[in-house]
Amino acid sequence: MDTIRKLGRMIAESHAKIIMLTITVIFCAATIYAAAANSVTVTLDIDGQVSKVTTMREDANEILAQAGVVLTENDILDLDGFTGGDNSVIKIYKAYNISVSVDGGEPTSCVGNGSVGFALIENGFKVNDGDDVNFDTSDRLYEGMEITIKRAFPVNIVADGETVTVYLASGTVSDALDKAVITIDDDDIISKPLDTQLEKDLTVKITRVSFVERTQTVEIPFKTVKKESASMYTDQYKIEKAGVKGQQTITYSEKFVDGVMTESTAINTVIDKEAVDEIRTVGTKKRKAAVSGVTLANGKRTISTLTPPASLQLDANYVPVSYKKKIVGTASAYSGGGRTATGKGVRPGYIAVNPRQIPYGTKMWIVSNDKKYVYGYASAEDTGGFTKWTGSRATLCDLYFSDSSAMYAFGRRTVTIYIL
Repeated sequence: MDTIRKLGRMIAESHAKIIMLTITVIFCAATIYAAAANSVTVTLDIDGQVSKVTTMREDANEILAQAGVVLTENDILDLDGFTGGDNSVIKIYKAYNISVSVDGGEPTSCVGNGSVGFALIENGFKVNDGDDVNFDTSDRLYEGMEITIKRAFPVNIVADGETVTVYLASGTVSDALDKAVITIDDDDIISKPLDTQLEKDLTVKITRVSFVERTQTVEIPFKTVKKESASMYTDQYKIEKAGVKGQQTITYSEKFVDGVMTESTAINTVIDKEAVDEIRTVGTKKRKAAVSGVTLANGKRTISTLTPPASLQLDANYVPVSYKKKIVGTASAYSGGGRTATGKGVRPGYIAVNPRQIPYGTKMWIVSNDKKYVYGYASAEDTGGFTKWTGSRATLCDLYFSDSSAMYAFGRRTVTIYIL
């Protein structure tokens, strides 16, 4: 019986212990759950190295202490992304001893944080456009990092009527053109080879060269084929077959240098229409020498064959002593056969005029102003072909010569006409 009572007490005590243990476990679980419910995750970003801390602390320094992070004097603590009691971020930029040298000068020792670019800015080193830095500005710092800066210098590029200045610390002419966004064609002329190393204040000139093709239609002159005839005089000819001009299209290659054409070369010719030769019959028979004009008192002979009136008196320069008026102008020589406008047969002394200026039948004396010719006594009997020419005011009269060689010798020259 006693045994049964002992066994009962033992069972009762065991049930009590189980109950207490269960209550303890439940309490601990509740405590752990409550702690977990009140904790947050804080991300630590130390120079890009990320770790996470689960904590119930709300002070950043306490959280860092919990994580075993110790800050030195020049470390930068960035709490912009941190909020106590929330899942947030703490950033730390560790301080490193670095050196910076410019254009090969003595290195400057300094302390920097974060990236190369930030360290240069916080230490007063400005990086200009075109400067060369031996590290990318986004690179992270490390202890003992040696940063070098090579300053950019100006390079001038002259092209298309403008001067563009770019800044580079090194490179070639090709690099400068790329930076200036200037393209070149195969025919362009560059004052410096593309692989020329750059130097301060270097000037590179680009001369634009282009080629343009142009076509032009031009006439082809016809040739004259001469046939001789003994039945015609040497100063006569006859056109047996009229010549016809041809036509051709010529293609030119034109070279332009900076917009100015400097060269034009014919590169192709196409005959569109062939020219037709003119066939001309020319005389070979010589005329008998014509009897020249009148012999004056002092032995000088005139071209005109007309006999002057006995009343006409001349001075030593073959100028009439008495006349009504004088006219100075240009005279042209002509020859050949035919009749005048007044119906008379042509002869030296019968001259062609503009009848509105010098009426038909007007008697006159004519001398060349260079004193080489005394045409002599003349009569206005024909109309000059010059009256139909543009600018005919330059011609005063046409003087008839019986000999073609004398006609060619006289040609055109200034004369004085004395109206008698």
